[in-house]
Parts: sequence; C-alpha cells; structure tokens
Amino acid sequence: MAEEKQTLPEIDAKDIAEKISVLLEANEEEQAASLLSSLTADKLTEVLKLLDGNKRVDAFLLLDRSVALDLIRETNDDPETSFLHDLRGEEISRILDELYAKKEDRTVVTDLPPFVIQRMLTHGDSRSKEIIEDSITYLVETKQLALLKSVIVEINPVDIAEILDDFPTEDLLKIYRILPKDLASDVFVYLPDDASQKLLTALSDTEAGQLIDDLYADDAVDLLEEMPSMVVKKLLAKTKPETRTAVNHLLQYEEDSAGSIMTVEFVDLKEYYSAAQAIEVIRRTGLDKETVNTCFVLDAQRKLLGTITLRRLILASPDEKVGDMMEDNAIIVRTNTDQEEVAKLFKRYDLTSMPVCDSENRLVGIVTVDDIVDIIEEETEEDFSKMAAMAPIENTYLKTSVWKHAQGRVLWLLFLMISATFTGLVINGFEAQLSTFLYSFTPLLMGTAGNCGSQASTTVIRALALDQISTKDFFKVSMKEGAIALICSSILAVANTIRVILMYWWTDYNKDYLVLKVSLVLGISLILIILIAQVIGSLLPIIAKKIHVDPALMSSPVISTIMDTLSILIYCSIIILCSVWFGWGSSLQYVPVVS
Repeated sequence: MAEEKQTLPEIDAKDIAEKISVLLEANEEEQAASLLSSLTADKLTEVLKLLDGNKRVDAFLLLDRSVALDLIRETNDDPETSFLHDLRGEEISRILDELYAKKEDRTVVTDLPPFVIQRMLTHGDSRSKEIIEDSITYLVETKQLALLKSVIVEINPVDIAEILDDFPTEDLLKIYRILPKDLASDVFVYLPDDASQKLLTALSDTEAGQLIDDLYADDAVDLLEEMPSMVVKKLLAKTKPETRTAVNHLLQYEEDSAGSIMTVEFVDLKEYYSAAQAIEVIRRTGLDKETVNTCFVLDAQRKLLGTITLRRLILASPDEKVGDMMEDNAIIVRTNTDQEEVAKLFKRYDLTSMPVCDSENRLVGIVTVDDIVDIIEEETEEDFSKMAAMAPIENTYLKTSVWKHAQGRVLWLLFLMISATFTGLVINGFEAQLSTFLYSFTPLLMGTAGNCGSQASTTVIRALALDQISTKDFFKVSMKEGAIALICSSILAVANTIRVILMYWWTDYNKDYLVLKVSLVLGISLILIILIAQVIGSLLPIIAKKIHVDPALMSSPVISTIMDTLSILIYCSIIILCSVWFGWGSSLQYVPVVS
C-alpha cells in the first residue's frame, strides 16, 4: 500500500490554485476551505503564492485560525517562497485585522517576519499600526525586552520614533536603552520635540552627554534650543569639547537663518589632492559627516574654492587632481540668509547640499536637503495658518492645548469682528435705500465679492511663493486680474439676471417692471464688485511683499472682510445713481403689500 502511494502523481499546485480561484469567484467558500484544509503546509504556501493578491487573502482567511497563524510564523522574507511578500499593505492589514482582532491576542510582532512589520508601518492602515504598537506595548509590559530588541532593530528609525512617541517616559526609557547605539541616535533625531526632551531629561547626565555627542551638530542645536538654559549648560558640560564648540558656534546665529540650520560636519578636500587621495580622505572621515555625496574644496584659509561630487571622484582616474575636476562656481549662501530663501535656491538649482560662507567666503557649514524638507513643511504650515487668519502653532494639533489653540485664533477673530463693524455702519447709513427686496440680495453680493477676492489673493500668494511673479509685476498682475474679472463678472451678471427674472417675474415684486430694474442694478453691481475684489485681492499680497510683510496675511478672511464693506457701498451707490439717472425715484423701494 505504501509503494502504491509513492507512485501516485504529485498534485500540481498550479491546478489547485486555479480551482480555488474559480471556487472563490463562484462564492463557493466552503468547498474552497475544504480543499485548502486538505493540503500540507508546504503545498499550502506554494498554492497561496500562485493566487493573486485579493484572492490570496480571501483563501488565507478561509483557513483555520491556528493553521493561518502557524503559516505566518513559518514564513520568511524570501520573495521566492513567502506568500506574504508581494501583498500590498492594505491586503496584509486585512489579514492582521482578522487574525489579531482581539485585544488579548498581542503576539503579532513575534509572529510576523520583519519585512511584514515594516510594510505595515510604511503602507498599512491605522488599524494595522495600532495592532503592531499594541503588541510592542505587550512585550514592554511583560518585560520581554530581549525579544522586543530582536523585533525593533529591524524597523526603520522613523517608524520606531513614531511608535515611541506614545509611550510614557518610563517605558520610553526602557525601549530606548535596549537599542544599539547607532540606531538609538538615529531614532532620537526623529522623535517629536516633546518626546526627545522628555527622554533627554530622563537619561543620566552622562548618557545625555553621549547622546548629544552622537548627534550631528545641527540636530543637537535644534534640540537644545527648545530646552531651558540651565539644562543646556548641564548637558553640554558632559559632552566632548568639539561638540560644545560646534553647538555654541551654531547657537550664535539668528533663528531661521542659514547659520542656524547648517551643520558643521562636512567633507573638505584640498585642490592638490589626487582622486585616489580624496577617496581615501572620504573613507577615513566620512562616517561622521552628514553627507559625502558632495565634498567641498578649501584653501589653507578655509576659503571655498569649489565643490566636487563623490560620483565625479569615483569615475576619475586615480591621479587626476581635485582642482582640475571641481566646480568652481558653487551656489553659496551667507550665514544670515533667511532659511526660506535657502529653500528656494535648493528648489531652483536642484541641490542636495549647499555651502554656507561668512563675509570673507570662508566655509563655516553646509545645509542639507533633509533640513530643507523640514523648512518647507514648517513654512507651508505657517502660511496655511496665516491664510486661515490664525497664529501658527508649533506642535501637532492634538498636543497643542485648547488654550493655545484659542489664543492663536481669538485675536484674529476679534480683529475681523471689529472690522465687520464698518459693514454694519454702511448698511445703517443706506437704510433708506434698502427695501426688504433689495436687501435680500446683499448676501449674494458680499459672498461673491469675498470669493472672488479670495481666489485672486490665493493665486497671487502662491505665485509669489514660487517666484513666478515679483513686486515689480504690480501693474501686469492688476491688468491680468482686471481682464479675468471682466470675463467672470459678465458671465455671473448675465446668469444672475436670468435667475432673478425666472424667480420674481410673476410675483408681486414685479410692479412697474421692478424685477428688470433690480436685475440691471445687480448686474452693474456684480461687475464693479468683482472687478474691485479681484484687483484688491491680487494687489494686497504684492503690497505686503513690497513693505516686507508676509503676503499670506492678505488672505481670505481679511479680503472677505474688506469686500463686505465695499460691496455694500457699491451696491447702494448704484441704487442711488440708477434712481437719479433713470428717474426711477422711489420705485426701487417698492414693497408689495402682504394681505
């Protein structure tokens, strides 16, 4: 009988996979589950690997839970054999959500191969991340730190920092201390400010000093700038002399300047070095530098002569001189250059690093692209807040207190509310000209004016930020927006005339052709209001830029408040002028009698 079994042909995994695919398409889940349960673990893995993503997940979730968990535990990160390897993040998230839905089951990080955990943190949904974080919390609570270390060292430092941010100080300290030294310093850089300060305070003075020594100087400065001066002195006392010198050097520069964001760790070469010598210098010193992709050629007085890329050195012949290969027209900035201007230069010239020189052209540091990305995000958030008439907040939304949020909003709200008083005064001043019928159109005019002005201001603020226009384009912008306004206002005026006639022609309001008269008034008002709104909305940001005020301040709420008052003034003025010029007299103030 044993000999007869050995002669049976082996079941083809491809045939099984095709059969399961057909059963799943026909919603024959019970038959598919029965077929899957009859397979050995090896054959099951092979079959799952042959199914496409969604069907693979559907088939996997038909397995008995214990079988599914065993299959996950036995998988590896080999793309050729792992059925999990080419699944998308959301597909793996679905598997995790089904298998680890219960709070008491918190062993997911010990079950999954490292590449799956990383994929979950990188591409998974919020639920899968919660499951993984909960599993890591469980290992901390049960003091399985050796097991936790074996899992966490495989995760990207950015994701580790995001996980640690939610832990209390005591647990944060436990996890941080089990990390290898190099990984620990990388993770620390990505921790939010409050978490990094909390951790630094919890560490011993010696540990904290060593940590600061391991950071790049610009990262150390970013951290220490947020801490009390007494704590900074205490921490710096435990650092190496060269670290203290570098940090103190960077702390002297103005906030938001190139000097405050630069790093002093860069590779410097001499022009008489050969390519072979230069590569040897990079090999010897590059480990502690922020970047080795671009090297900087200096003379004896540390004046910048030029730059050279690692790629150029590698491709050069060993004896070729650095001075003959370097680019001698490097784009540089001064230490007092505003960080936003530095970011614009990075974008304009597609740079990954930029030298920062003093007034005598001595190289004092470099700015790298990772710092520029942070600056762009910071400046964008600041402009976004200003455009919404709020003071920028420095921390994340949930970590900013209610009082801080309110403080950042209430001053602008007070200013805008008081500004709106002028609109009320104008309405009161023209009370005699505004019948109920005429008054009913004021929200339309005020809303349209605010919307048009906001569109224009947003467009111009964006163009200014991207250097597409400058203050010298004042008249070009006004003419362009004026032309745009005429087109838009004409279309809106015609559309509104048709709307008013259709709505009110057969009503009691249409005495002595009042609807036509009001349509004309509204049409003229709309054209003038939109023209003025778009010109004002486009020119105020340019004026702000000219007088060195942030153009983002001339944003939607400010423009809307200004245009509310102007739109009422224009509307009432047109009513008066039409009454006088066309001899309509009091017909515009007609109010139908309601029986």
